[in-house]
Amino acid sequence: EEVVVLFRNENNKEAGSVAIYFGTTLRYRIGYCAFYRNLPANLPSAINKVWRFSYNQQTQDIKISCNDVLLVDTTLSDDVCTTWNNWRTYWERDVTKIYIDSKYDTASEQFCTGKC
Repeated sequence: EEVVVLFRNENNKEAGSVAIYFGTTLRYRIGYCAFYRNLPANLPSAINKVWRFSYNQQTQDIKISCNDVLLVDTTLSDDVCTTWNNWRTYWERDVTKIYIDSKYDTASEQFCTGKC
């Protein structure tokens, strides 16, 4: 199963994505940047998990947290985005839409944007 958050600009062009893969090893992927990487082992033990994804376009920072425990805090750069040389083409687009597409996301039970 997987949680996938897709970012789009006002013309509905892709502006990045973030995914969590729930397999034997929990992994995350920053779309148009790098392939899957392992999440840290400090994942909260609660059965119900609230995942939070944030992206600061000015600083190029991506954060992933689970139940308010920060798991990923990274700044997009050529050193981080080793899979796509043209990562800036996507991640520097102005994000105006955030959505979950059930075609890709098989794990979300509900979601909200902004303050929940």
